[in-house]
Amino acid sequence: MLKIVKQAITSTLLMVALAVCGYTLSPFATAVVLSGAIKNNNVALMDAIVDWQGVKESLRVSILRRLDEKALARPDKPGMMERVKYTLTDTIGPYMVDYTLDQRVSPAGFALYMGPHSPQAEKVRAAGFDPDSLPSANTFKRIRHANFTDFTHFQIEIVDRWDPDKVFLAELELRGVIWQLARVDMLAMGAGA
Repeated sequence: MLKIVKQAITSTLLMVALAVCGYTLSPFATAVVLSGAIKNNNVALMDAIVDWQGVKESLRVSILRRLDEKALARPDKPGMMERVKYTLTDTIGPYMVDYTLDQRVSPAGFALYMGPHSPQAEKVRAAGFDPDSLPSANTFKRIRHANFTDFTHFQIEIVDRWDPDKVFLAELELRGVIWQLARVDMLAMGAGA
């Protein structure tokens, strides 16, 4: 009888340990699956694990916030040409952000701009290099940190593959039994901004 109780306890502990491991690794697995879906242009899979509206809106808010921060760093008394440039930037900027997000935050946009034939990858190929052999091709090396914020939210802070000064915070949310990319915030705009 004691042997049966020990086996039952051992089996239960093993099942709990496996469940905890599975739960802990599941957001990473979702990120890997999303990466594969982008590389293979698998629209159905991307649609299943990306909340396009949430990602687009969170990116919009965070990019506009970064632009406002950049505007605060402008000189107090700019010259006439700088004032014109700043006025144009402030007027056109939000429309350009919306246009860019409409182009890039979709299955086609993810596949084009983050896939194996992105404009940046093609530039690298044209220069005679294999983009997959670059150090920035290793996604895990670009992750600054990854952590659960609660039982249903997991965040990954990651550096952009092509611009090391551009940093994103991606949040996966557990919805039902699957993790979805729910939001992405731009923490730093990078060198090209």
